[in-house]
Amino acid sequence: MRINSDLMGSIAAFFFIVANAYYPAKIITRRYIGKSKEITRFFNGYLKLHIMFNLIALWLTLLHGHYADERNVILQMSMLVTVWLSIVGIAMYYKQPVGLYREMKLLHSQQAMFWVWVALIVIGHSLF
Repeated sequence: MRINSDLMGSIAAFFFIVANAYYPAKIITRRYIGKSKEITRFFNGYLKLHIMFNLIALWLTLLHGHYADERNVILQMSMLVTVWLSIVGIAMYYKQPVGLYREMKLLHSQQAMFWVWVALIVIGHSLF
């Protein structure tokens, strides 16, 4: 059975988009709606979806990269950033290692890191 790398990449992108809408949705909600028990409960559930969808997308991205015909250094760097963000995100969720939680949260949730990641993906895919 031949695996369609392009389809896998598209599905991974969908999972990444849905998963990572978590952060801007949380910021917008806090700014314009405020906090309530219902909103907190919603975002606690969305956090679990954020983690699960990012892990599914990571797995699909790894397969996409493995079966892709084209490769370049920029795409390899984007893969490293993707893996790193996923590992740090999981470590943050489980609050491990205990002494580094604050630093991991700072690095994982930086908007600049997100834009670097997106730029690497877009530039890497546009080189072909």
